[in-house]
Amino acid sequence: MKAKPEVVIITGVSGSGKTTFLKALEDIGFYCMDNLPIEFIPKLMEHLSKRKPTQGKFALVVDIREENFRENFSWLIKALRKDYRLEVIFLDAENQEIIRRFKLLRRIHPLQEGTSLEGALSKERKILDVARRISSELIDTTGLSMGELRRVAIERYRGSSGKQRIKLVSFGFVYGIPRETDFLFDLRFLPNPYWVEELRELDGTDERIRDFLLSHEEVLSYLESIKKFISENLHLFFLDGRGEITISLGCTGGRHRSVFFISQLYNWLEKLRQYDVIKIHRDMRKG
Repeated sequence: MKAKPEVVIITGVSGSGKTTFLKALEDIGFYCMDNLPIEFIPKLMEHLSKRKPTQGKFALVVDIREENFRENFSWLIKALRKDYRLEVIFLDAENQEIIRRFKLLRRIHPLQEGTSLEGALSKERKILDVARRISSELIDTTGLSMGELRRVAIERYRGSSGKQRIKLVSFGFVYGIPRETDFLFDLRFLPNPYWVEELRELDGTDERIRDFLLSHEEVLSYLESIKKFISENLHLFFLDGRGEITISLGCTGGRHRSVFFISQLYNWLEKLRQYDVIKIHRDMRKG
């Protein structure tokens, strides 16, 4: 039996990185479309599916630029699910991050006329609620660079290994816990390089931070306990059929300890070759 073509619908809040995500999928062989009128999409895809160059992989950005988004989006999902393997990826970010991006690029929000940017974002989130509720995955892009978001997209859809996926996220508690977290480890009780003047401006990828943390027995002990937890238990959490687990490690600001721990766990898991592993340092550039 011939496999159904794969369709990834990318939606979410304006400024959350939908175009970056789409271009990453284009680079790995998806036929990509952005902001087409929804009523044209099923017929166009039916036509394109007959062409070999598409290889049965499509990616679409559909968002509030579409008139009557709520009604049309629900109709599109029903229309595509009959003939395609469908996933809906919802991109979001914290309001302050979205506002920062709009100011940096000097863009105007599509719904901003007659209101503030904060007001436009509030209105947009209400319109997008239907898409958020039916999404296959919510990706919080707060603190991610364009390169990091591209890597998340490519790692998710390159489809080469068929392995289950572990997403490792470093973060700072002062900026909030990542919303996609499945398992959380708190590192705030460990020695903090922030209080060492010559280390303060570095981040957890620097060898000097690594040497400082590895010089403390409690750091080594806690790192080994996390590895032990993963080794003994993680396979159990995939038994319910999920394809991805997110493990978040947080320190106070997300710059030193959590970045170091995530880097150590990433290197260790990569050597095991049991899972596809993604690492994201959400808050490393903040502060």
